[in-house]
Amino acid sequence: MHVSTASFAYPEVDGAARSDLARCLRERPASPDVFVFSTCLRTEVIVPGDRAELEQAVNRTFGQPALLELATVRTGQKAVEHVFRITAGLESPILGEREILTQFRQAVHSAQEDRVVGGLLGKMLETAIAVGRQARELLPESPHDSMAAVAAQVVGAFDRVAVLGSGVIAKAVVYGLLGLPAPPGIVIVARHPEKVTFDNVDVWTFDRASAALGEFPAVISATSAKQRLLGDADLAAVLAGRTVPLTLVDMAMPPDFSPPAGSPVNYVDIDDLARMAARRPRRDDADALVTSEAAGAYRHVVDHGTVGPVIGGLMRNADETVNGVVERFAGRLGKGDDRALLQQTAHTVARTLLARPVSYIRSADGPRDAVDVIAEAFGLDDGLDDA
Repeated sequence: MHVSTASFAYPEVDGAARSDLARCLRERPASPDVFVFSTCLRTEVIVPGDRAELEQAVNRTFGQPALLELATVRTGQKAVEHVFRITAGLESPILGEREILTQFRQAVHSAQEDRVVGGLLGKMLETAIAVGRQARELLPESPHDSMAAVAAQVVGAFDRVAVLGSGVIAKAVVYGLLGLPAPPGIVIVARHPEKVTFDNVDVWTFDRASAALGEFPAVISATSAKQRLLGDADLAAVLAGRTVPLTLVDMAMPPDFSPPAGSPVNYVDIDDLARMAARRPRRDDADALVTSEAAGAYRHVVDHGTVGPVIGGLMRNADETVNGVVERFAGRLGKGDDRALLQQTAHTVARTLLARPVSYIRSADGPRDAVDVIAEAFGLDDGLDDA
């Protein structure tokens, strides 16, 4: 099996193009064996196939021929490493960004529940999540290691802030606001207020979103709405009643708002936040871990069709040899229990001797032809063709 990825990500792909992709994803059904991971800063398409199959998957997913020309395409081990780097937060504007691993895990879970992905691709994605967790342990803790924290800092000088939404990013924004030296008064505007459980935070129902935009000095919008929260005319009417400018941080993709020209708004979108985000110092140990684990995962994917049969062949040969030796010595045994003990001892010796070659061909560090060499050395070539 091959692995290929198409990356439509900031800063190579601008916000307008990413917004179009996000809208397409919400309007079109998922394609089998195509994993799509979409956040405010990136859309990643991952397939168990080569570049030609990737192009077909992108066309099915978005319905836009030649869209692959906008993407950064990776194949083979580079594709797997890229996926692992995303989960570890090593491809984010802020290294080690916290929220992206949660978003990736939720996307994988949903794709598996919907039976869009499974098999080797599903296992590779699950490994990426595990490696992402390991890599984060090598990165220093920081209260500013997320885009939500950057958004909180943008509005940190205001005494009141409204947060639109109650999902992963919206909750991270609230935590970022609460972590400021002088936290503002916070109101969460949510479609399901009963699910919001923050202490010392007011909760409004979503029908009061217009009131928040009209009254609060700062609003952070972090929803996953399928369409803009307010049309152009409604938003213009709300803003016209303001006596002071509104600082509006729009973290949604597609954006939740499009303020009319000349309106009293300091509008900050997700790309603006990304430009504000200072990349944390690189950590070579986290990079090295991801590179090594990705190589092992890719080796497992590529060699899956040959490693399993070779290992099975080794074990069958060992069992046949053990059985033959036991038959030769069976006539010399005294008690009935002696035969079982001899067979168990011989099996243990055989499996112990095979442990090292089995581990060797499973390892990512061994030569690429290790499987073929061991298969030939143990006389497994002919049998594998029929397996």
